[in-house]
Amino acid sequence: MNHWPQQLPCKVELDYLHIVAGTSASLGGAVHIVPPMAIEPAYLAREAGTFKQQLGIPLFVTGRINQPQEAELILARGQADVCGMTRALICDPLMPSKTERGQVEDVRACIACNQACIGHFHRGLAISCIQRPETGRELQYGQLTPTTTPKRILVAGGGPAGMKAAAVAAARGHQVTLYEAGPQLGGQVLLAQLLPRRSEFGGASTNLQREMALAGVEVVRNTRVDRALVERERPDLVIAATGATPYWPAFERTGELQVVDAWQVLRNEVKPGRSVLVIDWRCDWIGPGIAERLVREGHQVQLAVNGTHCGENLPLYVRDQLAGELHRLGIPITPYARLYGSDDNTVYLQHTASGEAMIFEGIDTLVLCMGHQPEDSLASELAGLVEVRRVGDCLAPRTAEEAIHDGLTVAWSL
Repeated sequence: MNHWPQQLPCKVELDYLHIVAGTSASLGGAVHIVPPMAIEPAYLAREAGTFKQQLGIPLFVTGRINQPQEAELILARGQADVCGMTRALICDPLMPSKTERGQVEDVRACIACNQACIGHFHRGLAISCIQRPETGRELQYGQLTPTTTPKRILVAGGGPAGMKAAAVAAARGHQVTLYEAGPQLGGQVLLAQLLPRRSEFGGASTNLQREMALAGVEVVRNTRVDRALVERERPDLVIAATGATPYWPAFERTGELQVVDAWQVLRNEVKPGRSVLVIDWRCDWIGPGIAERLVREGHQVQLAVNGTHCGENLPLYVRDQLAGELHRLGIPITPYARLYGSDDNTVYLQHTASGEAMIFEGIDTLVLCMGHQPEDSLASELAGLVEVRRVGDCLAPRTAEEAIHDGLTVAWSL
């Protein structure tokens, strides 16, 4: 690309030039139409600067510019005159005015997950944002309404659902205290950010923590909510956001084959063997991410997915970018796979369409990526003591998008 400007005619008859990647002519090119988080932020700025220097006309640049600091740096370097920031404004429509007022830390930065923006568009749904579910629902949630009956609210769990519920409830005038059992806030976001090329997902937790701080939420870490704590604090309402745990399905298991789940791998709680089979029931990021991580660590990895193809439930551009990366790494992928059984060094799968057996021999470790089951015991423990509203995965295991929307919906109803 650095050679292109030298090939352009000296006389430029353009009013301006807009540098943007992406083409529907190929799957690999289409990924750059709305580049996902696996692609470096502001990745076209350097090339834009080359064109700017050679042509000397106003120049726009677009592509993964998701924070005002990045845009300011591009402008300061003379790489462009205008920065296009579409998803950044979907995530935080007030980003320009916050920046102008010097409130850059209050900007909710886009994490380029593509799930509720272009992902919704491709499914024929209204464009929204996993971090800001108010987007696309402005008629319902566009104007924050103060509560007329302030309550003392206790939120149990510092994942996305709990943090969103706490932030919105406090912003509406309730007195909110959030308790987190561990030392860190974030819930499963803390695990998601450990997957290859997904570290930016951690920004969802950072942004929600900032929302809580601005709303005046009191946060108590390293404290698990139980009946005794609630009896002592006597809140008017408890919002249970206690999350979920990995689901282990029943299957015929004999022998000594090492069987672990994705969380154990991400937390470095286990040492997988050399030959690994990853079984992915949900066809989302977790299975492929675990497979990629283990390959990069030197393991021999095969991936078996329940769907017709890997990443079936991911947004289009995210899925295709991921598929290309897995192919480059040489990871074999088996679709239509259902876990049936295992013995010392063999895993038995069933083809979900034909019903026939698929046998994987010479396996040292089986990694289960089979979804999650609710951790909802708190609601039962508090029965008869206080009103409890469940949100997020403790209500039904889904994604961060639904969890954050749950938090918004519950807080708005109080």
